[in-house]
Amino acid sequence: MPAEEALVVSPTDVRNIRSYVQHKYSSMPQEQRAEIVADAVTRIIHKQLPAFEESVKRLITSELIRSAVMEQGRPVKADDIFDACLVLDRNVTAIAEPFHEWIELQLSVQCDSEVMGRVLDKLANPSMESDTHADSLWTQLRAELATHSVRLHQGAETIEPAEVISLPSSAFELIKKRIERRNLMYLSLCIILAVTSVLYAWSLSRPSAGQMLPPVATNPVQKVEMAAGGLPMELRYTPINEEMLIRYLETRSSVLAEQPYFDAIIDAAHAFDIHPILLFAITGQEQGFVPKTNKLADEIANNPFNVFHSWKEYNTTIHDSAEIAARTIFNLSKDRPADADAFAWINRKYAEDPRWSDGVRSIFSTITAYVED
Repeated sequence: MPAEEALVVSPTDVRNIRSYVQHKYSSMPQEQRAEIVADAVTRIIHKQLPAFEESVKRLITSELIRSAVMEQGRPVKADDIFDACLVLDRNVTAIAEPFHEWIELQLSVQCDSEVMGRVLDKLANPSMESDTHADSLWTQLRAELATHSVRLHQGAETIEPAEVISLPSSAFELIKKRIERRNLMYLSLCIILAVTSVLYAWSLSRPSAGQMLPPVATNPVQKVEMAAGGLPMELRYTPINEEMLIRYLETRSSVLAEQPYFDAIIDAAHAFDIHPILLFAITGQEQGFVPKTNKLADEIANNPFNVFHSWKEYNTTIHDSAEIAARTIFNLSKDRPADADAFAWINRKYAEDPRWSDGVRSIFSTITAYVED
């Protein structure tokens, strides 16, 4: 099979996994079934990536699923992995060495690191005169290595399909085992909760980390909060005076008052039932609403929420970062105890600064007062 056709995971694989999970575990909540499907697909792709750090592998996996499977509805291929890795900073040893080893393994070659570096630099910065621009980067890589007298071993022109988890057996066994472990854990926790109900009730009044923290995150609490809806009503989506919101952003000389940024954030808020002003308040806390005076404003505006640590580490599109931020808030809010402050609850995992919630709450109140005046 040609390298360009070496499939890692296809939309059919995703549909098959989803269909199996929905049929086999139909009694489970949809959220848990979706998590299992996403985890199975992620594991498949994870196995095929270079030996990067886990944080880097998560970013690449997320991008491959979003761009290939979800947006384009096509398989994830070996050359998709190569394209995604090529844009990483190869000046970092933890990036360059695993990437080099992965290429050698895929093509069954041995190549000097300096030669490989020159080839990858050329592919990452193609010249306008190149007559091979129509070829995939993977094809160009093989051609460039050949010109540097790097011998492709016999069979390198055709690469076996990347190893995937077999859908009829391995993937399903993996899913089944995960469900069994999770159900056993839930059963154990329920028994503990029944025996220690008094202590459990006492722990809910003390949100600090402690011995009773694991029971707080158990399934019964999630069920209560699912019924309550996660975010309180005042932070749920509601139509707002968008003209006044734009005016406020303009008083801060914010790039986010312009398109496509403004509509992308509004759309993400609507999709995840989050108050639009909450998302804009987070951009205010994280990046001061991205003022136009900042010479890097165009780059920062791609990820003003600093999802995946920062806009420098994860520079994507405003549509992608707004969706990730909204989904993160939605997920973090699902198991919020009824008496817990929503801003502080989100702060636990969204930001390392414990005062982050105070800043977002203050900005939210300020913008709300301005828009409703």
